[in-house]
Amino acid sequence: MPESQVGIVDAEALMRRAAARRSYLFVPGNRPERFDKAASAGADAVIIDLEDAVAIQDKETARSAALEWIAGRSSTAGAVFLRINGLRTPAGIADLAAVLEAAPSIPGLAGLLLPKARAGDVAVVADLIDHIAAPWELGALIETIDGTEEAFALARLSARLSFLMFGGADLAAELGVEIGWDPLLAARARLVAAAAGAGRASVDMPWIELADVAGEEAEMRKSFALGFTSRAAIHPAQPPRINAMLTPDPAALDHARRVMAAFAASKGSACLLDGRLIERPTIEQSRRLLARAGETA
Repeated sequence: MPESQVGIVDAEALMRRAAARRSYLFVPGNRPERFDKAASAGADAVIIDLEDAVAIQDKETARSAALEWIAGRSSTAGAVFLRINGLRTPAGIADLAAVLEAAPSIPGLAGLLLPKARAGDVAVVADLIDHIAAPWELGALIETIDGTEEAFALARLSARLSFLMFGGADLAAELGVEIGWDPLLAARARLVAAAAGAGRASVDMPWIELADVAGEEAEMRKSFALGFTSRAAIHPAQPPRINAMLTPDPAALDHARRVMAAFAASKGSACLLDGRLIERPTIEQSRRLLARAGETA
């Protein structure tokens, strides 16, 4: 659906929620005994993975277990997403059909994450969700060369699309490079630019060398300096570290509030605050900082 046609979707509310999320924790869909632990790990959102984490013979069982668990949660119990299988696979079609059919009984579902996302996938799923009037977000996992090429157009396709996620492992395999910062930097930067240009959140890939915490923290600093607004995780120990690095300190938040107040008082013109000129770049930086803290500027 065109972005201008918001329809039943409160697009601004979706974007605010996505902007305030710092961490997304994946949990395998075929391990329902881990769902509660994942939900209590401190992540801002949990993603139950029905795709890569689940063998083909276990897809149906995992799908049923995930929907049953979500049905037992309220809409205020914390954000839960489903990573469904790709729409160009039988399992993906079955996932989507099951989720659409279960919609009235799963108010605790925040939305769907579309793997190997293409523009057509986003458009089709958004239209189907509109048809049943479900208040779900969409996330697009950009993990192919074609998806990376389409990222700018894809990011603006639907008011439901609240975040883009970088899928570095699959993209590295397709490119024939190592899963490392330098080989994937150009693709990361393109995703960040596409998301920022469309006003969407951007989620970096999880750190997979679980024993190397120092390496994880070093890469997170580079990732957030590049412009990613949040990060995925694959272990319950990771979300607290991500959240700590992305949580604005009180002094920075107070300054951002004062910047926005000064800007409002100047009726949108450049102004001075503490002897320093406040212009559009500073305003946007302050707005993003407040959004990360869940505040509306």
